[in-house]
Amino acid sequence: MDLATLKKEAKSKKTLASRLLELARNADPTVQYAVAANPNAPLTALEYLSGHGKWTILKAVALNPNVSLAILEKLAAHKQNTVCVAVAQSIQTPAQLLAKLALHSDTIVRRAVVENKNCTDTIYTKLSEDPDALVRFDVALRNTCPIAVLEELVKDPDEQVRGAVAWNRFTPRNLLHVLATDPVASVRASTVENLHRRGEINLLQFLARDAQPEVRLEFAKLYTWIPQFHQHLVIDSDEKVRDCLAEHQTLPQAAILVLAKDPSDQVREKIANRDDLSKAAFEILLKDPNPDVRRTLAHAKTTKPPAWMLEQLAIDPDENVRWQVAYVGAASNQILKKLTQDSSQSVRDAANETLSRTWR
Repeated sequence: MDLATLKKEAKSKKTLASRLLELARNADPTVQYAVAANPNAPLTALEYLSGHGKWTILKAVALNPNVSLAILEKLAAHKQNTVCVAVAQSIQTPAQLLAKLALHSDTIVRRAVVENKNCTDTIYTKLSEDPDALVRFDVALRNTCPIAVLEELVKDPDEQVRGAVAWNRFTPRNLLHVLATDPVASVRASTVENLHRRGEINLLQFLARDAQPEVRLEFAKLYTWIPQFHQHLVIDSDEKVRDCLAEHQTLPQAAILVLAKDPSDQVREKIANRDDLSKAAFEILLKDPNPDVRRTLAHAKTTKPPAWMLEQLAIDPDENVRWQVAYVGAASNQILKKLTQDSSQSVRDAANETLSRTWR
């Protein structure tokens, strides 16, 4: 029987347990791996494979739903740390074995323990004191992390750990209030979404005017437009904040008109790329000094650009703007035919190609 057929048989959930045991003893490691990963693999096959030298097979054994505690304990002592990680990830690994792995010398193994649903409050407490900040960070992110542990992590010396507590949607309000006044901007920024979700208006109004743009940027990212948080950010001193607002899904027309005159080319270009532009916004952007902004007005959008605007762009002094009108296919037959007589060869070619492509 050829190798491909053996692998297919080893993967199949219909293969009998006795046959899977035979395949586990096959010399080819790819066949053995397929057996180890088969959720119907019998314990006898997994016991045989747990003595195999290849760590890729041992990982599959550890993650198999039929694996026994005896096998997991054996693999937890393996010298290859990736095998230990698999044991830490296994849904079959009980709390007592996870507690041992929480003391493993390799950070990656301890981080894997944090993610296991069988992790207990006692283990979380132990890992929250881990010397590696990455482990404590993972603990702080867990929805199942005990409140007592979060209370301690709020005081963690590592700002990323405190930020993770601030981001955790199950962090109590009183702890969020503490983190909202953290001396590090990234931590304060991490509280914004959580505070918004819980309707902490007074605290949010304070943070919306934070001295650090990193905090204000989080308000620009909020899905809902809230005037008391967002209106002043339209003229924010930081370009990144305004740049983010330019893509806001519910950006009011008044804010669009302000950002259409923004000092940043990139901000104005993003405004020009929106589908909800008013005639007033179009008129402002048509006069933009940057041809890239004017060219963006002609880009293919969800909504078709108005004909009057395309007529103006078709006579734009910049060749690239006229080429965009000719290429995008939104212009009328009349405009395209005029562009076939353009002074630029590339514009003429684009207009002719578009007329041909759209059967005009």
